Order: sequence, then structure tokens, then C-alpha cells
Amino acid sequence: MHTKPSIKHSLLLSIIFLTLTSFPNSVSAIDDIQQNTPPTNGTDTNNTVPRYIIPKLEFEGNKHFNQRKLRELFGWQLKKVYSRNEISDGFERITMAYRKDGYVFAQVVPLPSPASTTNSHFGIEVKIREGKRIRFGNLSIIGNTLFSKSKILRELGLRKGQFFTQTALETGIERIQMIYSEYGHPKVEIEPTITNLSAQNGSLDFSLHINEKEKVKISDIKVGGLEKTKEYVVLREIPIKVNEYYDQIKIDKSYHRLRNLGYFHYVNPNLLEEGTTEGTIIFHAKVTEGRTGRLIGILGYAPPTEGSESVPQLTGVVEFGETNLLGTGRDVHFQWKSGLLKTLRVGYKEPWIFGRPITLGVAYSQLTQRNPFNDEESEEKAADLSGFFKFGRYYEGEITLGYKYLNFEDITRTLPPQNIEDPLHAPMPMVVDRIPATELGRGSKFSITLRMTRDSRDYYLNPTRGRRDSFAVELSRSDFRLRKIWLDVQQYFQTWENQVVAIELHGAAAWGVYIPPTELFYLGGASNLRGYDEDWFSGPRRVHANLEYRFLMGRNSQFFTFFDLGSVTFIDRPSEFDRLRIGYGFGARLESKGGIIQLDYGLAAGDSALRGKVHVKLGASF
Repeated sequence: MHTKPSIKHSLLLSIIFLTLTSFPNSVSAIDDIQQNTPPTNGTDTNNTVPRYIIPKLEFEGNKHFNQRKLRELFGWQLKKVYSRNEISDGFERITMAYRKDGYVFAQVVPLPSPASTTNSHFGIEVKIREGKRIRFGNLSIIGNTLFSKSKILRELGLRKGQFFTQTALETGIERIQMIYSEYGHPKVEIEPTITNLSAQNGSLDFSLHINEKEKVKISDIKVGGLEKTKEYVVLREIPIKVNEYYDQIKIDKSYHRLRNLGYFHYVNPNLLEEGTTEGTIIFHAKVTEGRTGRLIGILGYAPPTEGSESVPQLTGVVEFGETNLLGTGRDVHFQWKSGLLKTLRVGYKEPWIFGRPITLGVAYSQLTQRNPFNDEESEEKAADLSGFFKFGRYYEGEITLGYKYLNFEDITRTLPPQNIEDPLHAPMPMVVDRIPATELGRGSKFSITLRMTRDSRDYYLNPTRGRRDSFAVELSRSDFRLRKIWLDVQQYFQTWENQVVAIELHGAAAWGVYIPPTELFYLGGASNLRGYDEDWFSGPRRVHANLEYRFLMGRNSQFFTFFDLGSVTFIDRPSEFDRLRIGYGFGARLESKGGIIQLDYGLAAGDSALRGKVHVKLGASF
């Protein structure tokens, strides 16, 4: 793991299948190829290494691995030119793959046969003798004093009679090493030794020899590479202290926090160094500072509606933010947005109030919502005070006290003609339902919002694994008595190297006798439903989901394809959802030290390829 000490843990993982050299791997049949075989055109410049082409590679007797997997292990390609060593190595990889999965008696017997008039071309038929797959047998534990045998066996997670795999054994030993590290013994040595291997019973008995070593303390904490950020700003985020015993959980937590502070372009994963005295280590975080200031502009483009005299629509967003003001960890933010929803928001956050991991934030915002069919507008002005507090490894709580003043028109519900599937393409409104405003036409709202978040993402800007869950509830009084909830789930997992699947599920709902237009939930645009105009749909309840397949090109860069879907409920029938809207497309996010560019091209279901919505995000870092 990246946060293990850079000094060697001395975890001696005996690779069991390497002890089984007494069982033949039968690649010696390659030696039957004549040493004086005429070389192909692929011979090296000295013309001394024979090269061969293998137009055919077939396997017989295999059950555990299929033909395709075996060819991948061998590294077979139809027109590739192989040396004798490459052929031998290919069959060795197949043998070792079988032994890793418990087929320790497996034999791979290649039978070459000429495939042309020249001996440099030959097909190979391979007989696989998988043999009996072995199981874990008896296990003994030697040298343990800190933990009982039963606890070690639980952490090992292996049962007698379970099929042997190298991965299962290594994973179990790593778990044992982890619990020792949590109790101050990161230098523990764990060595598995085979005590009996029975071909007749198909079982493997082994013992674990544990050398617990001495307890280790943290003798010093250092941060290297700081230029802008004050050292105390970093040290307060690290949960370990000088003279504490080593705790792997705290070490991992420190790395996770440093990486997700957003202040650093890079955090060296080798955090630990050998101490100056026996039984001590030094925590030394080596960082490369990043640019924490952002000036971002987002431009949205939607083509004119077919069959109408409308013109192309442009929307824009301007954001300014600094998350590490003067190197103190303070956060300032400004946002302006145009479109059906016009917003202006400014905010400030002060971290570590009273020397505790508590952040206080203040914000002011203005919002104007325009009805797309009759140009009626609703307005609100708001201010809020928020408190954020971190606890545990992944958790954050938030309490927000808010005030809003609202001035609004009647709500208009406009429906398209029945033969038009999408209101986005309706040439003109057909039915209008009006829900009257309150007698005042204006009012105020006092609210309290509670939010709980769990964030285990490995890197919040471009995660490859982990999950973020958030749940919030709002209660309000005064002229409007509303209740709101939000639920958000984001899951990330890696498929292949530099490829990530991102899945997001979001839901929100509001209840009340009367819900002002600005308190509705909006759907459409770059933030939730790409392929549709910004904030085109609105309702008292909203659900939407996003699926992205990402190809990572760098630490903060990626290409991706996406599939979005979502729906809102009708304003006059808050328990009834409108039909599901679907959007899909592709995009890219490219970032350097100088700035960022992000491009999304989204299509609504049923749109032609040239009628997509374009969202361009340009940013500069400073």
C-alpha cells in the first residue's frame, strides 16, 4: 500500500508455487526444435538468434482456462516473430498461472509441428494436464504473542478445504500485517512455510511464522515542498502526533486528507522514513504545490428548435474561486450564471475555528427564474451561515441556517400538443394551467439544513475508486413551511488500467402547501441532464442518474462517454412524475498547470447527431 513505510516491512511472502519446482512444466519440448533452423527475416542484426513464426496455437485438455485466456497468457499473435526464449517464457507463464490458482501439479506439453516448407514456421498443439486442484489443509501459527491464534485465523480468512490460490494467501497475510501495524508493529515479519503437500489428498498444510518485532513510535513529523501553504495548515490536517505509536489507519488517513485538500499537485506516497534511533520512524510528507485559484467560464449552446422561428440559445457561467487564500486554507467563491435561472452567489469559509476541525461559511445569493413560455419572473435573495465539521476517516457534517426573501408571479404549467413527444421541440404551448400565488405574492423563509456526507474517494478531482454518499434535510418556517430532502450516491470503480466507471444516483423532494418557483428542483443541462437546455424542466421532486465510462489521460484529465436520465414531477401533481428524459454523448476534461478545458457534447433521445447541445468550460489557474 502506498502509505506503508518506505523502510522495508520485512513481510516475507513465500510464493508457494515457486517451491514446487520438482513438478515439471514440460516446456522442454521446445528444445526439440532444431538448433540450426533457418532464421526468419526477424533475426537480430548479428544473425545469431533464431526467430520463429507461430501461425497456429491450439490447446487440448484445458478446463480451468479457455483457449482465449491461454493465448493471452502466452502472448500469441498471428504474425509475431518469436525467439526460443520468448516461446519458453510464454509456456512458463501458463504454468505459473495454473499454479497460482492451485493447480500446482499442472503440466504444459507443447508439441510443435512444421507449418510450411521452412522450419521457421510451425504450429503448436499444447496438451494441458491440469491435475488435481489442491485445497488448504492444516494451518499452524508460530510466534504470536500480541494476538490470539483465533484472531489471526479470522484475519487470514482461509478455511480448511478451501481451494488454494496465491491471491487469497497474500491477501490474508496482508490483513494480519495491517492489524499488527495498527497496534504499533509495522515491521512485523510473516513467513509462510509449507509443512506438507499431498498429491494424493490434494491438500496443502503450512505454517505462519510471525516475528512481531519491536513497537515503533513516530519521532518527527515533517512537510517538505511547501511554497505558498503555511506549514501549520498542513500539520493540523494530519491526525498523527509526535511520540505516538505507529498506527497504519492514521497513516492512511493522513495520506487521504493531504491528497484531497486540493492544495497540492502531487503528494509522494512514500510518507515514512527510518528514524534516527531504533524503534522510531519519521513521517515526512513531500508535496508539490498546485495552483488553488480558479477562474472558469462555461458556455452552453443549443441550436434553434425545429419548425419554429427561435434562435440559437446561449447560456453562460463565470466562476471565481480560491481554496487556499494566502496559503491559510481560507476559501472564497463567486459565481454568476445566465439562462432561465440567473444566479449570483458569493461566499467565504474560515477553517479550523477554535483550533478544531470546524469550518464556518457565510454566503449571499440572488436568483431570478424566468418561465420559458410567458417570460414571467420570480426572484429570491438569500443569505446563510454554515458550519462544517469532520469526524472519522471519511465523514463530514454540515449545519446551515438560512434566510430567503422571495418575490414571485403565479406558477404557469405549460403542456405541449399531444402528438409532440418532447416539450423541448413543441412549436407552441397547447394547454396552460395556472396555480395562483399567495395573497402577498412575496414572502420570507427561515430554514435549517442538516447534511451528512461520507466520502471515501481516493482523489476527489478525478477518482478511480471509492464512493461518496450524501443525505440532507431542510425544515423552514415563516411565510413558507417547506420540507426538503436530498439523497446523492456516487460510486467509482476501475475496470482496466486507466479506465473508470462512474455511477451517480440523485434524488430530491419538497413538500409544502405552496412551493415558490425558485424552491423547485430544476433538471437539464451540463450539471445533470446533458443533451437538454439548461434548467428546462422543474418540479417539486426530481430524480436523475448519470453513467460515465472514463479513459484517464492524466492526474486530472480524461475522455469519457456518458448516459444521463432523469425526470421531475408535475407542479400541479407533485406525486406524479413526467416521462423519463434520456441524454447521451461524449466529452473531455483536460487540465494543465495553466488551466482547464472541458467539452461536453450531449444529445437528447431522438435528436439527430448534429442537434446536440455543446457545453464548453474554460478555466485559468493561478
